[in-house]
Amino acid sequence: MTRRLLFTALSGVLLAAAFPPYHLPYFLPLAIAALLKALEGATPRQGFYIGVLSSGIHTGATLFWLANLFASAVVPLCVIVAFFPILFCMLWCLPPNPRRAGGQMQKGIFAAVLWVGLEFYRAELFALNFGWSTLGYCVAGRPVFTPLAASFGVYGISFLVLFLGTLKGRALALATALWAVACVVPLPPPQPERPLRVLLVQAYGDEEALFKLSEPHEGLDVILWPEHAFHSDPRVPGKLKFENYWPRLQALAQKSNAHLIFGAHVATGTDSEKQYENSAFVLDPQGELIGVHAKNHPVHFVTDGIASRTAKAIPTALGKLGVPICFDNDYPEVDRRLVQDGAEVLLVPNMDPNEWGSVQHAQHSLLFAMRAMENGRWLARADVDGGTSAVAPNGVELAHVKNGEAQVLKVTIGRTSYRTLYSLAGWLFGPLCFLGALVSLCVALLHHRVFRRERLENAAS
Repeated sequence: MTRRLLFTALSGVLLAAAFPPYHLPYFLPLAIAALLKALEGATPRQGFYIGVLSSGIHTGATLFWLANLFASAVVPLCVIVAFFPILFCMLWCLPPNPRRAGGQMQKGIFAAVLWVGLEFYRAELFALNFGWSTLGYCVAGRPVFTPLAASFGVYGISFLVLFLGTLKGRALALATALWAVACVVPLPPPQPERPLRVLLVQAYGDEEALFKLSEPHEGLDVILWPEHAFHSDPRVPGKLKFENYWPRLQALAQKSNAHLIFGAHVATGTDSEKQYENSAFVLDPQGELIGVHAKNHPVHFVTDGIASRTAKAIPTALGKLGVPICFDNDYPEVDRRLVQDGAEVLLVPNMDPNEWGSVQHAQHSLLFAMRAMENGRWLARADVDGGTSAVAPNGVELAHVKNGEAQVLKVTIGRTSYRTLYSLAGWLFGPLCFLGALVSLCVALLHHRVFRRERLENAAS
């Protein structure tokens, strides 16, 4: 019992350690190995308690920052996120135990398909779809993993972690050593093809600061402002004379001879404070509005607009631009659809306020890096408080603002038109794992029913 408890606690600690603020993903295969060791010979009920302890440590130690947004509601939210690893533990323990069926390869594939299937459901199909604790994000920004991410996305990396965690003895030790080396191998970012000069402007709730910080610069292709730069439609004059922002925005684009991208609200009903689309406007160097992207994924439980279902690249003289907004990048499908529509670069109006905390900022950065790796695209984002940054297609961060002061960051990024395997068809890996998990679950339940019937018949005879 003590041994099982120690392995369970170890798995939770190592899983938590892989994510920021600790960000030590070097022993991730050992975390899975420890969890499976704790589950050896366990009943589904014991699997439940093992899952509660392991996932409780992992979730509590990494998602505590949600309290900054939702106060005491952080507890039920963490319970919901933790439920899916708990479910994995219970299903793994269903007799006849799948670890006893087939060889090592079959066991590894079974574990990986089951885990990744549950991850995909939690992150993309579940009502409270939230993917931040997906294991693959631990190595976002570590360029050695780019080929795998560009082939099968974040779920492909999770699959590899689970498979390695099922190995035994020397094979597990070697796999963990190679995994750790892969995590630390430095690779430079590629040279930008068709360079794009972008000014990222960071300011929170201050339109005048955005204008002031943008105006003195020359030789730019794009000026990018944060999400919610305007909490209304700037095309509609306000009650006060200085609130007539649209002519000023057009003049800024014309004076800079650059495309201007900024966040604003577009009312969809009479109550403009609640009935609106959280949008990204794109102006060309002549000051003409040439495209608008409406946010597909508003943040849960906060007033963040009405969800749009459209994700289209915006044609410009610079090529096709993808302008996903903040939380859109927390889901693989929005950036993928933009790239499939021809987006050559991802320019992101973002909003991670200071009150959400540094841990939220660090974890969110991983998701942006993974989107760049999956789609083979340069990505730049203008944040309101310290998240302003640029990422190369191999996940390497080019530059990052270190504090929340109003300031600018000039970056040179590239434009690419090639399609990764992920954007072509590899994105289906997650859904296929989900279907595989459903089939495995049905087979396991059927075997369990037969097992119980045979046991009852043997007892009766």
